[in-house]
Amino acid sequence: MNPAATRTTTLKLAAARLEFSRDRRFKNALHLAAVAALVFLFIMIGWRLHADSRSSAAVLATLRQQNATLAADLSRARVELELERSTRAALARQVAELNDESGELKSRLEFFNAQSGRPGKTR
Repeated sequence: MNPAATRTTTLKLAAARLEFSRDRRFKNALHLAAVAALVFLFIMIGWRLHADSRSSAAVLATLRQQNATLAADLSRARVELELERSTRAALARQVAELNDESGELKSRLEFFNAQSGRPGKTR
């Protein structure tokens, strides 16, 4: 074998374009299959992204509904707390008034008992 001839054939093989077939119909079918695969891939990716965004929208709607419910509960709790505070303040004033009145009534009773001669009979 001639080494120069071998070298030339190897060089031709390395420099040649990759060809699956010389048949034009087979090449067109391969191109069509490659394009169809890419289109299918893009459609599947788009479908997946759309499904993810749809589920995200559903989760977002659910969270917004929960947030609205919690805001209403918080508002109701604040109103109840304010009512309880005002009731507690009113009861504290009433207890103070009743204690003052009780002290005044005890003082009157002691005076009345002292005037009528019955010491030590207070209720």
